[in-house]
Amino acid sequence: MSLWTKNYMKLKRHFYRTEPTNFSKTLTKYGKVLIHPVMEPGREVFSLQTIESIVDHKGKGKVDLLINEKLDFFFQHIPSRKILYKDFTSPFSSHFKDLKKKLTGKKYDIFIELNRFPRDKQTMFGLLTKSKIHMCLDGSMKDPIFNMIVAADKSRSEIDRNNLVLKPLGVKKVKKTIKWKKHILKRKKKRKIGIALNNVNLGLEMFSFLEKRNYKPFIFVNEEKSVQKLQKRIEKAKLFVYPLEKVSEECSSCEFIITSINPVLSIGFLLRKRVLLLLGKEEKFNLIDFPNIEVFSMVGESKSLYKRVKVFLGEM
Repeated sequence: MSLWTKNYMKLKRHFYRTEPTNFSKTLTKYGKVLIHPVMEPGREVFSLQTIESIVDHKGKGKVDLLINEKLDFFFQHIPSRKILYKDFTSPFSSHFKDLKKKLTGKKYDIFIELNRFPRDKQTMFGLLTKSKIHMCLDGSMKDPIFNMIVAADKSRSEIDRNNLVLKPLGVKKVKKTIKWKKHILKRKKKRKIGIALNNVNLGLEMFSFLEKRNYKPFIFVNEEKSVQKLQKRIEKAKLFVYPLEKVSEECSSCEFIITSINPVLSIGFLLRKRVLLLLGKEEKFNLIDFPNIEVFSMVGESKSLYKRVKVFLGEM
């Protein structure tokens, strides 16, 4: 985000104030709700239970979802109206203006922001919505855009963190089975393993490591530049992360998935695949009771990583 945009957002925060609100009355008798589910790649699906609980409590006609169109795939089964938007980094971009038009004239009693976006980006979404209560997780009490901050303990799991908004809303958590089935694979000579690492060079190293051990590795890539690096090495064993429908189809034929925090992690979780999540030095991802996902923090020598991969694949 440019310095000019940041200064503009600071100015908007300075002058923007939500109207005085009777919180007790609003939270007791609120009508329409707009939810911005987690749009952070790799964490999307961990807000599904929260959304389903609110929709179950209020009814599909009372809950709208604000969805990044690239990630709509994860929310297709939820029976609520979706307001789609394209990525933007500035309030002066055409995509921001398009979303503003879509929300013009729509009034909500409560807007719920579930993302850990930087403050400036949270502010941009907050400015788009007219509601009595602007609620967010992990926000700042000094931010006038959001007048209700729900504190989230960093030790909570990804799902539990998002469910914290249910209590002030008077909503009970529902236990619904996500409509995704585990795919049973027929054992082949070469076992297919999906690789979706944000570090392209590490992805190539992992590809070679698995190929030498007689596996059938398959790489998911984010950007065109990444593809140019991989082109000569991996031939047809690659696929862009978007659109997600194709990625899901390819993941369904993988026996294991080795990934960073990105949409492939979410897809692996929904397909109940065995997933090894590799975290960078500064990355955090809290998992509780997710037996199909194992976490390895990449701190130290690469030898320890490949030793961990061997354990994950059942070689040790």
